[in-house]
Amino acid sequence: MPSPLAQFLQQHATKPLDTRLLYYELPTWIRFDLQGTLSPDDAGYFAQVLHRASTLFEAAFAPTDEVLLVYQKHLYKRHRIRSNSYLFQQMGIGKRDITFRNWRAIPNPKWYSEGRWNEALYSTAAAQIPHQALLAAISYQDFPDQNKTAIHGRLHFFNRTRGLIFFMYDDRGLLISSNTPETTRPLYQEYKTGFSTMTEKP
Repeated sequence: MPSPLAQFLQQHATKPLDTRLLYYELPTWIRFDLQGTLSPDDAGYFAQVLHRASTLFEAAFAPTDEVLLVYQKHLYKRHRIRSNSYLFQQMGIGKRDITFRNWRAIPNPKWYSEGRWNEALYSTAAAQIPHQALLAAISYQDFPDQNKTAIHGRLHFFNRTRGLIFFMYDDRGLLISSNTPETTRPLYQEYKTGFSTMTEKP
C-alpha cells in the first residue's frame, strides 16, 4: 500500500514525483516574505516572523483539515530524527505513532541534498498541530545565540484535504504550493501586500 506521502503526490501532482526528493513543490506556488523591513537585530523581529507565518498557516489550514507532516533530516554522524525530539514532544506523540524511513537522496539543484537522509511521517488534524511553537522553532534554526529551541531539518505540512503544501524554510520566508491556481489564489489576493509576496508561478 502506498505511503500517505506517495498517495498525496499521486492525487495532487500533475507529473510523477519521486518521494526521495527533499523539496516538494506543486505546479502553482507562492513565496511569502516573513522579514518585511526588519532585520534579525531589530527588536520584535522574531515576533513579526512568527505572526506572519502563523497567520498564513491558519489561512491555509482549517481546523478539521487532514494534515501529513513530513520531517526530513540529513543523516550525519548522530544527526538523525529522534522520537523524543522537540517536534514530537510538542505534538505529544511517540515512536509508535511515527513512520520512519532512510534513503539516499536524488541530487537536486534547488537544495543541497547529497548523502543519506532520515524522514518521519505523521498524519493528524490541523487543530492538533501546535503550529505557533513549531513555526517559532523553525525561525530560530540559524540563530543559536537566541537561546531558543530550534527545529533543524525540513518540515513540510501537506494539507491532504485542500491539496496544498506549506513549507517554511527558515525565518526569511515560506512557500505555499498547490496543483491549481484556484487553491492558492485566495491566499495571494489576501496577503500579497501586507506580507510582501515575492513570487507566484501560475
